[in-house]
Amino acid sequence: MIVELEGWSLGKNGFTDDSNKRALKAVGPNLTTCHPSYGRTDLLVNCCPPGFQSPAPFVDFQFPDPQSPLRIRRPAHAVDADFLAKYDKALSIMKSLPHDDPRSFSRHANLHCLFCTGAYDQQNYNASVNIHRTWLFFPWHRMMLYFHERIIGSLIGDETFALPFWAWDIPEGMVMPDMYTNKSSSFFHTQRDASHLPPNTADLNYVSDTNISREDQLDINLSFMYNQMVSGARKTELFMGCKYKAGTEGYCDGPGTIELAPHNALHTWVGSNLNPGREDMGAFYSAARDPIFYAHHSNIDRLWEVWREVHKHQLDTTDPDWLESFFFFYDENLRLVRIKVGDVLDIIKLGYAYEHVHCPWLNKRPKPSFSPKLARQMLKTKENENKLQMLSTHFSSLDYEPHGQALDASLTVKVRNHRSKEKEEETVIVVHGIEVKGDAYVKFEVYVNLVDESKISPKFREFAGTFAHIPGAAANMRKIDLKLGVSELLEDLEADQDESIWVTLLPRTPSCSNITIGGVRMEYIK
Repeated sequence: MIVELEGWSLGKNGFTDDSNKRALKAVGPNLTTCHPSYGRTDLLVNCCPPGFQSPAPFVDFQFPDPQSPLRIRRPAHAVDADFLAKYDKALSIMKSLPHDDPRSFSRHANLHCLFCTGAYDQQNYNASVNIHRTWLFFPWHRMMLYFHERIIGSLIGDETFALPFWAWDIPEGMVMPDMYTNKSSSFFHTQRDASHLPPNTADLNYVSDTNISREDQLDINLSFMYNQMVSGARKTELFMGCKYKAGTEGYCDGPGTIELAPHNALHTWVGSNLNPGREDMGAFYSAARDPIFYAHHSNIDRLWEVWREVHKHQLDTTDPDWLESFFFFYDENLRLVRIKVGDVLDIIKLGYAYEHVHCPWLNKRPKPSFSPKLARQMLKTKENENKLQMLSTHFSSLDYEPHGQALDASLTVKVRNHRSKEKEEETVIVVHGIEVKGDAYVKFEVYVNLVDESKISPKFREFAGTFAHIPGAAANMRKIDLKLGVSELLEDLEADQDESIWVTLLPRTPSCSNITIGGVRMEYIK
């Protein structure tokens, strides 16, 4: 079916019958509203496609023929020479296409810029579209990769072509794949941090460069993955991000575990330290200019599937506002396609799958760095010496309003665990009202019952999670909420029955002096 839209809306309210009224809370872009947006607070960029002012016809998404060969995405470190040759050829063709061809590499790079800097307004609302730090993060990137992959394959006439994934979550893949360092290939990109090229091990929780051994870095990475994928991601919102819906009232800003890190951390780790925003990978407006972006996000997409399998698909979202949210992409046949979130939940129906790799982080549950009983005694002693602050659980944010608390030094607060959680509830630490200023990468970590700040690492059980922020995701960014699931952590620290816990916010980058927080509280998610 082909539909011509006037201003990308159907009728006064954008819908033609009562059955579609439900979609009013679903997010979708008005493609004729494209406008310049901010890649950084000091940099206005224009990523709008040619001719966006005029509405164009589109087709609704249809699944590929189930009889077509299944595309198998394989680890980038394990692909063979034949694959590299055909991928190199296809990407070279894609890069040679003119910018007015929506299949071109430059247009695909700009797609990320458009939807990650607020360059489009929502249909029927005076509110921008942004797919980061919300539950649209995973499905939007899956859509982008789906069309990118099929275009690449079509350029060389290979319907089996599948993107490689950078398997940075397993030891064999924790270096930048060699294919991206070959200067004579189309995968090479100049705007990367030269000190992070092979054989340097990727830091999945990147703050700044360290001198630790490869073995120690691998150990930290695996423990970190356990926290981000297992113990800290036991509820849907904690992994997927907040429930972002249409209109200004539907706005939210609350990233999930994997988006914060390794996603944000590795974007920053790859990007060039010679550029103000660590462009290209280190800034959302420019990230997709680097071919490694697509392997990075293929792994993010794979981890979404792994998370769903770990939880036996019991945490899958069924909210119709999420399922009906939609975006537009050009396919390999130059057709503009409207595709909904509900269309991309079954990768087999989408015609691709991932080669299985063993995930050692599944069994990397951290242990406390200190005796939990002794730690509580030491913290109570510090409290009696007035070295720790006391926060009321329900009204913690009032202590820091209206201006917030600057995070220019480590901050430890005692937060009441005011009731016993019900069965199947997850205890959650909420650092709310986070306001970020400036264009630098911002990173702070959260610990529970920490007594020795020389033992700060995801390999210790006291580590609750991280806030890793790439600037410039949207010019009208509001305050952010960080939610960290800690039920398993509290059990391991023997603190799950305690009336209160000590929460430490530890700045990890100098840029933390430019952020404030509204407060800290406990929540319980069913």
